[in-house]
Amino acid sequence: MPDGSLSSARLAALVWPAVGLVIGGMSLVETAIDTFLPSGMVTALPGVAVGLLLAVCPRWPASAAVVGSLTVLGNYALGTPGPGGAQLIGMGILVGHAAAVLPARRGAVVALVATLVVLVSGFAYVPSPWEGFFYLLVTGAAWGVGTLVRQMQARSRELQVLAGRLAEQQEAVAASAVVAERSRIAREVHDSVAHSVSVMVLQMGGLRRLLPDEPEAQEVLLGLERLGREAVDEMRRVVGILREGADGGTAAHPAPQPSLSRLDAVLAELRAGGLPVELRVTGEPVELPPLVDVSAVRVVQEALSNVLRHAGGAATTVELDHAPDRVTVTVTDDGRRRLPVPDRSAETAPGGHGQLHMRERVSVAGGTLEVGPVRGGGYRVRAAFPVPADRPTVVA
Repeated sequence: MPDGSLSSARLAALVWPAVGLVIGGMSLVETAIDTFLPSGMVTALPGVAVGLLLAVCPRWPASAAVVGSLTVLGNYALGTPGPGGAQLIGMGILVGHAAAVLPARRGAVVALVATLVVLVSGFAYVPSPWEGFFYLLVTGAAWGVGTLVRQMQARSRELQVLAGRLAEQQEAVAASAVVAERSRIAREVHDSVAHSVSVMVLQMGGLRRLLPDEPEAQEVLLGLERLGREAVDEMRRVVGILREGADGGTAAHPAPQPSLSRLDAVLAELRAGGLPVELRVTGEPVELPPLVDVSAVRVVQEALSNVLRHAGGAATTVELDHAPDRVTVTVTDDGRRRLPVPDRSAETAPGGHGQLHMRERVSVAGGTLEVGPVRGGGYRVRAAFPVPADRPTVVA
């Protein structure tokens, strides 16, 4: 415990003995200057006893209040008309202290018992009942003040608890604000930087095709294209970690990136939702560049989402073809609606932003995209991505 707290505790422990000393001393002085008391200084004993009770009342509040009211019997036994002013004040303080520190019901009982003791004693020893009624007023006032003090202490404790909870909530709000800011930064990075770098890669690819007779320039531009795609891929990895941390606090352990090697699990979720979808894999799978792998999966997901939205959950086939120099994903539905399709007559452009996003994603990965209806009914989405020839084979 710090020295300051120890000193404060010691001072607090001396408060009630000091109050008792004051009340006892006032009783002695009051008795010494009163020339009408028949028994002399001995009549100060009840007041001194109340002072002693005040010194020990923190340990025994109920007993001290009741015994304090019994001291009035000593006044009557010594021939005095009742308790003196200092003694009466001390008796009221004892009742008020009990009401402040004890539970509400027990404090009221103690005040009632102390009052009854004085009233009964007054009626028994003094023909006039005014002394007892006067003490009744003193006791009632003391009990009321003690009750207010107890309520204020309880409210203070409640406010301390609420303050602690408010501090915790403020910390939680601050943490949420940090998480929200991370999410906002992630979105801004994705929307601005990724788009700009993607456009640069596309422009370098167009420039390279315009220089067929400049092999050295083509080599430089091809290297820049590759570097740009790798930069976009790495940036999206970092942005993905930021978004995952903002959404679920899992930045330290980000979720695995989508992959064609786990495509069957994605399709299983759609099958469980009622979409008849079949997966066909041809060729020998190889380890794909992360950007190509993620982009291919996103194209499949977007195409299947379009089947659900526009084709009424028609039967769909997903074909995954691994060639030595490229990987091709094809999503074809048969056009036979199995579920009702909402009215989309108000939409101006069929395909909307879904096809635009697929084209942008495929272009950034260096691939090509073909979309359109199939003769005899249905719709097909086909994306082809280039694959370096030196990629290792995936072991199933």
